[in-house]
Amino acid sequence: MPENPLSSENVAERLKLVRKAVAGTQTAFCKRIGIEVQRWNNFERGMPLSKSVGILLVKKIPGLTLDWLFLVKADGLPLQLRDELESAKPQRTA
Repeated sequence: MPENPLSSENVAERLKLVRKAVAGTQTAFCKRIGIEVQRWNNFERGMPLSKSVGILLVKKIPGLTLDWLFLVKADGLPLQLRDELESAKPQRTA
């Protein structure tokens, strides 16, 4: 059975990717998007992402879509953002 893209854990992993791709640290990212670090940290740890923060992310990060955040549909993302998100993924060791 495929994983649920809407699970809090899967959304949290995508939020970490966004943060790493855009600004690296939580502090730099939160300053850029205008959210408190503790609140963002809660989302990265699996607290359900609120609609208002999802919309804030889409407004503040050029090219980011709610479809990708919640459903992993990358077809609407600009190629540069796709590449940055891919580069932010943890490297697998052999």
